[in-house]
Amino acid sequence: MTHMGLQTNTAILPKLGLNPKQLEAAQYFAGPLLILAGAGTGKTKTLASKIALLIASGVSPSRILAITFTNKAAQEMVSRAAKLVEYPGGIWIHTFHGLGARILRQYGNLINIKPDFAIYDEEEQKKLIQMALEEMGLEAEKNKAGFYLAVISRAKDDLLDAGSYMINAQAAGNAARVKTAEIYRKYQSKLNQAQALDFGDLIIRTVELLREKDDVREYFQEYFQHILVDEYQDTNHAQYVLIKTLSTKHRNLCVVGDPDQSIYAWRGADIRNILEFEKDFKDAKTIVLEQNYRSTSSILYAANELIKHNRNRKPKNLWTQNKHGDSVEALEYLNENDEARGIAGRIKKLASGSEFSLNDIAVFYRTNAQSRSFEEYFLKHRIPYKLIGTVRFYDRKEIKDAVGYLKFAVNPSDPVSLLRIINTPARGIGKTAVERMLNYAVKHEISVADALLETDHIPDLTPAARRGLKEFTALIDEARVDFKTLKPHKILEKLLIKSGYWQSIEEESEKDPETSLSRLGNIQELVNAVMEFEERCKKENAVPSIQKYLEEIALASEIDDFSQSKEAVTLMTVHLAKGLEFPAVFLTGLEEGLFPINAANSSDDEMEEERRLCYVGMTRAKPMPKAGKGRRVLHPIYGPGTVVEQIGSGEYAKVTVYFDTGARQTFMLKYAPLEPI
Repeated sequence: MTHMGLQTNTAILPKLGLNPKQLEAAQYFAGPLLILAGAGTGKTKTLASKIALLIASGVSPSRILAITFTNKAAQEMVSRAAKLVEYPGGIWIHTFHGLGARILRQYGNLINIKPDFAIYDEEEQKKLIQMALEEMGLEAEKNKAGFYLAVISRAKDDLLDAGSYMINAQAAGNAARVKTAEIYRKYQSKLNQAQALDFGDLIIRTVELLREKDDVREYFQEYFQHILVDEYQDTNHAQYVLIKTLSTKHRNLCVVGDPDQSIYAWRGADIRNILEFEKDFKDAKTIVLEQNYRSTSSILYAANELIKHNRNRKPKNLWTQNKHGDSVEALEYLNENDEARGIAGRIKKLASGSEFSLNDIAVFYRTNAQSRSFEEYFLKHRIPYKLIGTVRFYDRKEIKDAVGYLKFAVNPSDPVSLLRIINTPARGIGKTAVERMLNYAVKHEISVADALLETDHIPDLTPAARRGLKEFTALIDEARVDFKTLKPHKILEKLLIKSGYWQSIEEESEKDPETSLSRLGNIQELVNAVMEFEERCKKENAVPSIQKYLEEIALASEIDDFSQSKEAVTLMTVHLAKGLEFPAVFLTGLEEGLFPINAANSSDDEMEEERRLCYVGMTRAKPMPKAGKGRRVLHPIYGPGTVVEQIGSGEYAKVTVYFDTGARQTFMLKYAPLEPI
């Protein structure tokens, strides 16, 4: 089969194990393609197969751009493709923010972005807004930093820089918006001075680069021969413009998504991007994946009956060959405590048998506040649980302190990291000394890095503060020299020791030994994480650097930390559950005002999103992973085969498969990479 000069390598097709619609989508290379992939219809498998087919058919991996919404999804896609075809590496597979960071580090200097820019997380962005408010004489509004950040982030999602936002605000004659525009302008000025970008900048500044620099735009338009975008229903306007710009030359754009699973309007996602794809690309082909492999027929029926009430969608008729399974249960409780008590009892009963382990069970809720009652009852009933989406490892104080040292060493213009670490541990630099240093920097219109170099000229500093500032500067300067000779984990260890931070935590053991041991364990785990990063770089033939590590953790999502290595029930919001699946799912708090949230005052569009969110939660449920006697399965290496024997059940089950090639292999079912066909 030939498409636009690309000869498909048909030899790989039997290894893919795709159904007819999946195969049609994987083989289509003739321009714009919309894959409407219903829940559980194998979109990741289809995308990975498409990548493998492109490589097998002669397309250089480095000329393929694949965009996913989490690093975890990116790793899974590459892993699956590598099992299907000899893969030398080189594919551009990133999240949107990761793609922007990579392009801006290479070419951002053309629009005055230095390659060692910092990436501020949400906490750091709020801190910078608070600093901006202070300088504007608006200290009383510091508690509204989160509100202003949300408005600014949405503006950037819509490709409105500070100047454009101000023009719109003035044209509307809206005093509150004009005030917000002034805060936006001040915040952006401080970001630029700090040589830092926030998440919105990673997209809006990349679009700016491509618009203003013709040679850069034309280079990437020519370079990327095939572009694939996962979860397209969750893209915002800025991401849409970025993708449309990059795909202009070759027009081999494949987007995959499902309007019924668009659940991020509150953070800028625009469902119109997928609903109107065929209008944007008049010659686009649309392929609908409707065979569901995840859900039982009873769950699929219930989910379909729910979502068909939405108007803003593309019709699909999801079906499955899976068995009917247990009926969907509607449980009614008096209040949240009664609900938690009842679900805790049901979980104990499920886990007491041989069929379910605690890892098979998930409890979903609409808001994080709902976890409290479940945590209380799980503790009372001694049910182990893991809480996803609250305090991530990299959000813990000691980790942010340690990472702050690395951030400031990489970028000494970063005031947020400086404020975090300059007197942590205490080195005689009090709040007054810090304020005088910052005021000196503002007055002389210099960065905090330059202010540190002029410590002797900052007035009214105590001798202890002046000495502490000089010692701190020497510490950072030494670390920057170490960048050239030491491995990243050694740089971190040296900073922790020479700064006195490690010792300060050890000294806490006299007051609170349990907390001290926990924090020391976290710090050691951070060092281990950096060492693991170095190992990954070695496998990828890449040079490990502190800068690259900081970017990796800055762009990590909450779900990237998800692991099932610990035997425990999973507690998480429904938003975070997207992309995951569990044999037993409890969807909780289904009452008006909670889920759907604020139902009485919701618009039709908001109610449709609540319905989509419920649909996503329902379709996370899957049957237990039992292969069965005589079941046809696919192995990434051995190919298709037939299950001839199963011994045991639950996590200890073993299956023996007789493959079509004549090979016979026995696997632990829990770890076997077998897929039903």
